[in-house]
Amino acid sequence: MRLDQIALQLYTVRRLAAVDLPGTLGAVAAAGYRAVEIAGLPEIAPGELARLLDAAGLRAIAAHQGIDRLRTDASGVADRLAALDCRLVIVPSLPEDERRTAEDVGRLAVELNGLARLFADRGIRLGYHNHASEFEPLDGTTVWSVLLAELAPEIDIELDVYWAAVGGRDPVELIRTAGDRVRLLHVKDRAAGPVPRDAPAGEGTLDFPAIIAAAREVGVAWYIAEQDEPREPVEDITSAYRYLESHAAPADR
Repeated sequence: MRLDQIALQLYTVRRLAAVDLPGTLGAVAAAGYRAVEIAGLPEIAPGELARLLDAAGLRAIAAHQGIDRLRTDASGVADRLAALDCRLVIVPSLPEDERRTAEDVGRLAVELNGLARLFADRGIRLGYHNHASEFEPLDGTTVWSVLLAELAPEIDIELDVYWAAVGGRDPVELIRTAGDRVRLLHVKDRAAGPVPRDAPAGEGTLDFPAIIAAAREVGVAWYIAEQDEPREPVEDITSAYRYLESHAAPADR
């Protein structure tokens, strides 16, 4: 991992951004980040968002976008991403009522493959992000297994290591099994205790040295700090950056 492979998922600071977006982006940059993944921001014109990111010294390397919006306005999504010079769109989840059987998941995979071809024509890659439900038993398999088997290899996997652990899986094993399909990691820790709760990387129970080592082996491109429910957003994103920075290649520190 290099320093220029560290990013922040802006969903982590969504509540701050809703009140003061320019100030929040400045705080993200002050924490050390130079790249961000877009999600959870207030409604804003793409040109204005591009201006604010540039003013803060940040660039958008990916954006989350729900499948419903991709179904109804793929061209508009592509236009927005182009305005941000962002070349990767991530589907953050699949509708629960459309993945009740393995056959359902297979149909969704076919649909995602079609969307990937559509976005590829605009120079944009498509990716998929997991939660814990992908690892629950389903017709003798799992959503995760069906997706890995049926999604086109051009679709990037964004592995959320926290949700994988909540789903009872070993993130290191998942990375090594999926190999170079895993192009991005959502890097958040699992706090100690019986109730699942996320924490900044390095402050919980996950074996991040082993996770990062496995990610290096398969060529993960981005290590994206994220928390769904940070206790102190600016402190937490700063702590996460410092931890990832400490694991960057020595020559790049």
